[in-house]
Amino acid sequence: MPAQARRALAVGRALCGCDGHYHTVWGTLRASGASNSLKSEEPLLASLIKPHVRDGARVMIAGVADPGVPCAIGRIYSPAMPVLTVVDRCKASLELVRQFAATKELACQTLNLNLLELDGTERWDQIVLHYTPDFLDPPLHGRLFQALTRALKPEGIIVCAAMTATAVIGEREHEIGGVYYDYTLKKVMNGPMAEIAASDEFMDMLRAYSVLWGRRRTNLPSREQLIRSMRNAGLSILSEDSAPRQHRIVGGAALVDSCSIIIAGK
Repeated sequence: MPAQARRALAVGRALCGCDGHYHTVWGTLRASGASNSLKSEEPLLASLIKPHVRDGARVMIAGVADPGVPCAIGRIYSPAMPVLTVVDRCKASLELVRQFAATKELACQTLNLNLLELDGTERWDQIVLHYTPDFLDPPLHGRLFQALTRALKPEGIIVCAAMTATAVIGEREHEIGGVYYDYTLKKVMNGPMAEIAASDEFMDMLRAYSVLWGRRRTNLPSREQLIRSMRNAGLSILSEDSAPRQHRIVGGAALVDSCSIIIAGK
């Protein structure tokens, strides 16, 4: 098993029980290139965030799966030096970020907190969410943005990137999870992580993950819902953009995603 996946599994099992399975799958998909949307989105994110960059800004990354988003924010800010804080309720995710930061000698704080329970005791100049709303049921988005607004300094901004639609075109139009499984398994098997993908354990984990992925993608918030939740929390919409996503094609089917990037101010 490659070192990256082995480390994610060990951390997840030690800290969060079955979450080790999630981190093994996610780390493998990242390493294989099957899930790497951040790379294509980073230029647009950079163009939107750059006007707000300044040295010493307190920047919260609200929810992470791995060190990918903190790395992207660090590149976007460079050469300015923000004070980064990663907030997540998952100890395994935070431990992966801590280990990466220590290895690279990066300054990055972590807080093990539920984003819905932020009370405004600490405040940040900027808050970045990368697909975090997609992991919450839409009825909870109001609470999420209210909590984030409390944690935002006056004149601060929230940068929210979120999936707002996923569909399958071509064959198997109603089997989103199945198309995702076929695509990702093929991608991993044809890449540098083929050794781990060949195990029955990994395929079982990927199958279970794909079912949950499909369910989540059928319950995404719309762009209009996100904007309404943000405005109801007292935020003003400063800009709206769409991030291009490469279609994931397998057999006669293609997964087509829509991603919205919304910047709001307090």
